[in-house]
Formats: sequence, C-alpha cells, structure tokens
Amino acid sequence: MNLMALRRHTKLPSTILLMTALALSGCQLIPTPVSTLETVAAPTEEQARPSVHTPTNNPPRPEPTPTPAPPQPLLLGVPPQWAQAAELAVEHLTGTGSNWEWAVTSSTELSDNIQQDIFNLALLHDSGGVPAGSRPLVLAVPLSSSWVQISLPEAEQILTEGSPYVAVMDWSEITPNMRSLLVDGLHPSDPDYTLRDEWSLHSSPGFEGAAEELAPWLIQELTLDPVIHLVAVGDVMLDRALGEAVLAGDVSYPFAQVEGALSTADITIGNLESALGDLGAPEDKGYTFRAPIETVETLSLAGFDLLSLANNHAMDFGEDALIQAIQLLESRGINTVGAGVNDAAAHRPVILEMNGVKLAFLAYVDVPVEYRGFDTRTWVAGENYAGVAWAEPNRIRTDVAAALSQADLVVVILHSGYENVIQPSPPQVAAAHAAIEAGAVLVIGHHAHVLQPIELNRDGVIAYGLGNFAFEDGGPPETGLLNIWIDEHGVRELELVPLLLDSDGRPLPTSEEISSAILESFYTMTMVSEGSE
Repeated sequence: MNLMALRRHTKLPSTILLMTALALSGCQLIPTPVSTLETVAAPTEEQARPSVHTPTNNPPRPEPTPTPAPPQPLLLGVPPQWAQAAELAVEHLTGTGSNWEWAVTSSTELSDNIQQDIFNLALLHDSGGVPAGSRPLVLAVPLSSSWVQISLPEAEQILTEGSPYVAVMDWSEITPNMRSLLVDGLHPSDPDYTLRDEWSLHSSPGFEGAAEELAPWLIQELTLDPVIHLVAVGDVMLDRALGEAVLAGDVSYPFAQVEGALSTADITIGNLESALGDLGAPEDKGYTFRAPIETVETLSLAGFDLLSLANNHAMDFGEDALIQAIQLLESRGINTVGAGVNDAAAHRPVILEMNGVKLAFLAYVDVPVEYRGFDTRTWVAGENYAGVAWAEPNRIRTDVAAALSQADLVVVILHSGYENVIQPSPPQVAAAHAAIEAGAVLVIGHHAHVLQPIELNRDGVIAYGLGNFAFEDGGPPETGLLNIWIDEHGVRELELVPLLLDSDGRPLPTSEEISSAILESFYTMTMVSEGSE
C-alpha cells in the first residue's frame, strides 16, 4: 500500500503516515530537522473531545503480596535440669509470635559450644549474659545432722572454698534424706532468702535479639516452683485446761505462741483428739474428751485447714456429737477427714489444690483395745450410720488408688501405735506401708503421745508419730511441728521445729539447747527402708 492509499484509509497525520510507509518499504528513516517536516494541523473539535473508556469484564490485576520470610532456625542449648523449663518458655514465646524457629537441646558443655557457634543461644550458670532467672541455692546436710543454721558470710565461704560436710545444689534437687541449712535463719522457701543461683542467656553473633525475646519467658519458668508447704502436727485436745482458758474469754490462748508457724503454711493439718460441741453423752470408756464450741474459733484463728477425726476420741460423746463437730468445723472452712455420716463419707478423700498441684488426704485409725476394755473398732462407720475409717491395709490400698484418679498426690493421716512407745507397732507399720505401696507419697502419724521415727522409703515418707501438740496429758513435754515441702514428684524436704508443752498443754517455743536435744533425738530415729534412696 502506497502513502496516498494509506492516507485515504486513515485519519493519521501525514508525518506518522510517512514514517509508517518507510518502515513498510524497508527504508531507513533518517532524522530530519523539525523545520522540514509537514506542519501538523490543529485537531478538530471532535478530535479534541476526550475519548470515553469502555470498561471490560477483566478486573485490574492485583499487586503481588510479598512472601513473608520463613523463621530463621535457632538452636538453644540448656543444662539437662532446665530442658523442660526451656521447652515451656519457647512454647509460650512462639505462641505469641517469634521470628525464630526454635530447637532446644540439653548439654553439659554449653560454654565451649556457644564459643564454637554450635549453639546460637546457651543458658549458662552465671550472670554475664541476658538475665534469665535465679533459683534458691541450698547448702544441704544429711537429715540426721545436728547442724541447723549458718550465717550468710559462712555460707559464702562454703560456696567459695567448698566443704566435705555440705552439698551445694538447687533447692529443687534436694531429697527427703537431706535438709537445707538455714541461712541467717531463713529457709530457701522464704521470700527474703538471699542465697541464689543466677542464670543468663549467652548468644553467638546475630542472635542477641533472640536472647532478649526469650529471657522474660525463661525467667518465668525458672522462677516458677510449684511447691506446697505443709505443716503437720500431732494430737490436738482442747478440753481440760485449754478449753477452760477459751471459755474464760481468751480464744487464741492455746496456740498464741506458735500461731505464726501454723498460719504461714499453705496447708496446716492436725488430729483433733476429742469430740467438739455440746451434744451427746459420754461413752463408757477410760477417758472422754469434748472441746467447747468456742474452740472452733481457736482452731480457725490458728490457721488449721484440715483436721483428722479418725481417732479413738472423735466419738467420745456419740454419733450426734461427731456430726456436730464436722458441721462446726466445716462452717469455719476447716476440712475434716477420716470420719463421717456413713462409710462412704468416712473414706472420702479431701482434695485441696495449691500451686497447680492437687493433694488428696485420707485418714484412718487403728489402736489397741483400751486396758479397761473399750474397743475403738465399735465406732467404724457403716453403710447407714456414722463413724470412723479403720486402717485396714487392703481398704487403704483401694482408697489410695481411687484418690489418685482424682488428684496428683495422696497423703495419708494415720492414728495408730502404742501409747508412750517410741517404736511403731506392727499394725501401724503395715497400714503405713500399704499406703505407700498403693501410691501415697506421705504418711503422717500420731496417737503415741511421743515423737516416733521417720521412715524414708524409695516411694514416700512415713512420719510415724508427731506426739502431742496441744494436750494437757502429763506425758513428755517434748514435741514439735513438722514442715513438709511437697512438689509434683512427692516430698522434697522435711524440717522439724522443736517445741515444748507447757503444764496446761499449750505448745511453746524452746531454748536452743533443748531444741538441739529434741532434734538430735528425732533425726537419729530416722529409718531407711530397704531399697530406699
């Protein structure tokens, strides 16, 4: 098609037509000065009108979305004892969003590995990196040691120079056959305890941000220590002189000197060695005890959380008095165990949850026939009548197994043995062993009115007898309260606080000399079962 034909079939300007024709003819276009080109006519009115764009059915192409960068892989090295804590910290962190893909491994050679870039982060036993938490550090001695406490300078000297008599460890690593030395009078569980172990995160180059990201979660997990502090005491009898003092108007008198030691525990337990209330008539037996109604306030003020009624005095004034005692105590928030309106109630566990751990408590009695002929077995609860739970080993096994389906750990309270005899009786031993074999981690005993041995078993701890705690009895005045720290694995540590009973039966703090004598006697009675740790 020539240029003229092209112009007839189009309205394009002549300059553009010329360029097009030359291109079609294969001619090379040589740039020409503007003055020699054809003058372009001004557009007509119709040509100047803006064109109207007719939309199509195709939507505009969206802008591409940038692909997020995948998380960077990161290897965190931790000591074996903190592997679980680190896993939980990483789980919390990744749940809130993290720029890292975390992997946790345990190792005992962390310092060398972080220097060689084998680990990107390492949790080291120092304070030189990003703070990652601190833990109570204990100076542990054998349970039977007469050594009780140490000053902070002496403790620091042991940490620097070492001692053949002291094991240094994290408090979570202590076992019941050992005991923490008090440092300036403070136990590792006390908030003001100053002996602490520091941990920090060290990073290889480029991973400093990851350390800052993880540290708050790791502090939370390392500091978290789900421990339950129990205080256990022996026989509490608020009749006689102590009951008279309460009726005279001094409701707090029986426990006024030890109230702090009782009320600061998470759970305080004891054995109520009497009826309580104003109902019923005395049973035909050698001794009958009934505490006045007002002593419910006494027990509440002292901080008791749980009282066993499985003993040989709970029904001294009959069934109605037993039920009244249960109602009075529970109205003040004090749980009762080991007795009830029928067999099912007497064997029902009390379950208390503290610091994420559920404890189930059961209680039983097995005492000899009284010298005057009274047999406590006549009080055993039946299907349709009130009474106490008897310490029959097979029934204990069944009850403990059932309680473990509802709780993490089981504690059994046992009222058994011979009065004023230090060594546990065969039925007492059989019942306690049945409880431990079935899965209980702790057995707490009383009835003998004197302190009896502690038995350390591979699977649990048995404190056979804690003696009298508040009891006008005329027997030996030496007694104490037992501090027990329990974690998710069982009993962690034991500590006896020695006390003396006043002439009217109330517990009192004692001198350092008498305290040392009580501790030496108590701890040297420790029994180690075959196969125990």
